[in-house]
Amino acid sequence: MTAGLKKLTDNFEYDVAFSFHAQDESIATQLNDLVADRMKTFLYSERQRDIAGTDGLEKFSEVYGKSARLVVVLYRPEWGETPWTRVEQEAIRQRAFNSGWDFTTFIPTIDNPQMPQWLPRTRLYFGLNRFGVVGAASVIDARVSELGGNPKSETIAERTARFSRSSKLREQQRNFLNSASGVQAANLAYEEFTAFLEKSSQTFKSNSITLKVQRSGEIRIVSGIPPINLIAEFRPFYSNVLEGVYLTVDYYKGFPEIPGYVSFGQNATKLRKARYSYEMVGIDRFAYIALDEKRREFSPQFLGEHVLKTYLDIADKNPLKY
Repeated sequence: MTAGLKKLTDNFEYDVAFSFHAQDESIATQLNDLVADRMKTFLYSERQRDIAGTDGLEKFSEVYGKSARLVVVLYRPEWGETPWTRVEQEAIRQRAFNSGWDFTTFIPTIDNPQMPQWLPRTRLYFGLNRFGVVGAASVIDARVSELGGNPKSETIAERTARFSRSSKLREQQRNFLNSASGVQAANLAYEEFTAFLEKSSQTFKSNSITLKVQRSGEIRIVSGIPPINLIAEFRPFYSNVLEGVYLTVDYYKGFPEIPGYVSFGQNATKLRKARYSYEMVGIDRFAYIALDEKRREFSPQFLGEHVLKTYLDIADKNPLKY
């Protein structure tokens, strides 16, 4: 009987598969790098060549619904709302319906998450912000072992290779921050961020909110819900240096002094300030890094969504007094 059970538990193509929203790709990549030398993993960005030319819907359903011993979900509210994470979520839920939730480990990537109502309250969640990525990798090791896997010990050669990869990435990151191509990439990202703000003004309009997005040199001004104004600015000092250069986003009650604009004698009060650097976060991957928000990563579009939601939150708490 024991041998039969072992045979069943060993019938997996992958020891662990990671399911995550695009905003958490860096965390997934770090976790994968910590465990991939000791077990077989499925990370979409690393397996694209393997599944190229196949039916993506069928492959993803198979991985998360059957062929991964452990499924690690990096959870945030947006997970399950994109086309591919929706496929993964459905496969996970169907598998859990048939055989229980033991094959899953949920790792929230935000503070105080509201977990899905369909997830049993008896499930334990790993606190990433408290224990970090290395701690999460240890949990994955333990969970794979509990489920019948046999993660092998990392050899000195494998640890050396992992150190080499980290060192190479750090060198490339430094080079990116001190290059003309880095500044050019950051300028393009700022333009994408701006374009998203401008496009989003139409969504606000459809909900009877007049959102105004203006450009003034390197400054972007978002207004429309008085008395709150959002001022974003990205201004590289040199054409080949990004280090120490930030996209700043300030939220004001009232309108601050800006060249070329009339403040109507208002005494503007800064309610919140955020800074974002544009960095290389992985091989051929770049993102805005929130310096004041536990180094959260954002694509230009996701950053646009984030600052507009924050703008609404602040406006909701500071209504105009008549």
